[in-house]
Amino acid sequence: MNTVSPPLPRPDRPEGFDQEIRELVDATAPRLFAVVEEFACADGELDARVAAWGLAFADGGGTQVTTVDGGLPLFLSSPERAAEWVSRRPGSFGSLVWPGAPTPQL
Repeated sequence: MNTVSPPLPRPDRPEGFDQEIRELVDATAPRLFAVVEEFACADGELDARVAAWGLAFADGGGTQVTTVDGGLPLFLSSPERAAEWVSRRPGSFGSLVWPGAPTPQL
């Protein structure tokens, strides 16, 4: 027999408390970023791929990165370290792209 416990009663909440919770979540949410690997093809043309996705945690909480090819997750001190990690591959250059951010003009 499958039984479900009733939810715990929610305590009375002062007016505006829900908004405070929303602001807390918004202020502390990790930022999503992609680690892009740029490289030259055999014909000399430049190509790129998303090598990994990461979450940057606020206030020195570090960075968690997962490669798109199923490698082990990485725990790094900053998103920039993830870009450096991709740049270690010979002939590759790693960069960060923050979804939703304006694309810089180079």
